Amino acid sequence: MNNKRVLVLIIVIAAFAVGMMIREKNRSSANGHADCQEAGHACGSDTDYGGDHKEEDAYAAHDDCAESCSEGLSENLEKVTCEHHIPIIDCDSCRYEVGVVKITHSVANTLIQTGLVEDIERKTVLKFTGQVQLDRTRTVDVVPTASGRVERVSKLLGEKVKKGDVLAVIHSADLGQVKADFLEVQANLDLTQATFKREKELFEEQITSQADYQKALNELKAAQASYAAADRRLRLFGLGTEQIAGIKNEKENGEFASLTLRAPQAGTIIAQNISVGKMVETRENLFVITDLSNLWVWCDIYGKDLAALHQPFEKGQSLNAVVQVNAFAESAFEGVVDLVGNLMDERTRTVKIRVQVKNPENKLRPGMFAEVSVMVPGEGHITAVPRNAIMSDEGNCFVFSHLKDDLWIRRDVIPGQSQGRFVEILKGVSKADRIITGGAFMFKSEVLKEKMGAGCAH
Repeated sequence: MNNKRVLVLIIVIAAFAVGMMIREKNRSSANGHADCQEAGHACGSDTDYGGDHKEEDAYAAHDDCAESCSEGLSENLEKVTCEHHIPIIDCDSCRYEVGVVKITHSVANTLIQTGLVEDIERKTVLKFTGQVQLDRTRTVDVVPTASGRVERVSKLLGEKVKKGDVLAVIHSADLGQVKADFLEVQANLDLTQATFKREKELFEEQITSQADYQKALNELKAAQASYAAADRRLRLFGLGTEQIAGIKNEKENGEFASLTLRAPQAGTIIAQNISVGKMVETRENLFVITDLSNLWVWCDIYGKDLAALHQPFEKGQSLNAVVQVNAFAESAFEGVVDLVGNLMDERTRTVKIRVQVKNPENKLRPGMFAEVSVMVPGEGHITAVPRNAIMSDEGNCFVFSHLKDDLWIRRDVIPGQSQGRFVEILKGVSKADRIITGGAFMFKSEVLKEKMGAGCAH
């Protein structure tokens, strides 16, 4: 029993010693980042950049750290060995300690996107508030072309429809009467055509007089005019060529007086005022269909901001914008200012501007309040990366840059102002560096495991 107790005690002491060795190793790995942490560098959220990052003095310590880590480390990293006595970047167990991740080409091509650090034109960012509204050029009201009683409703509120889809069927006595008149005119046309053909043959054989021939010709022209008028009336009810040609067959199938209401465009039904059995009139709006993939955001701007927008807009320069809403705070919706109002509201002393914004996932809803950032062309150029490329951990911002072959390395960066879908980079990477622009979360989870390699490593 005593021997067992001595053995357990020896094991505990040995484990404690190993733990102290690992802790000392981690402390050594993090020493190079201590100055950076003491400088008080903080990245903030993934979508909130700029502000204090522009104060160079406040971040002097971090600048030196970032440069030594991202440049010097990249150059000399192959000479660093790990506890397994091999180059640390080649060690599957230790490379994450210096912020290096390995990923095969097949996985990289499938799960991540890459790009270059870009040199873009500097822009001034103006911020406004606005409201999301329907794109009126992509919204249609569906009204019946004849009065009647609703027999069937095929599409309901909220459903997506394609152009030409049947929305509802209405039993209309007005349409039935127009169809009956058309059949009568069509029969008269057939008769006058046959009469004219016979008179023409007799006239050519000099059996009948020219007066009889001319009379038959005039009657044919009158019948053709009546047929054309009847055809136009049917088309006003929404009937196409094939439907008009099939009217003769409808007398026996019970659809002679059926008015089919079809979707005039593809989109989503956002309003419905129809039900089976309801009597409807031609002035009633039964459906509203809109294409929600593109929306308008209307903003009110004050006179002090008008000049900044007016000059580039009048020159035809594109004014890009970014729209954000509280419901999807993590998303940024790209848009373009396409209208600056010509009238100032006398009550609010503001001018309207309109932003066209893409809504491919239907996250934006008409009626939402939005924050809009408009990019106005400025002077000079900046180094920038897509906002999706920037990751953060405990207030520190970083990107993943290509090291060599299948290896990527974390580089701490100091972001500046947002420039639409780009973010200015003040320190950390250089123009034309290849970085991860999409899917970097996989690298982040690998590098930050056990919270090692979270900062600079020497």
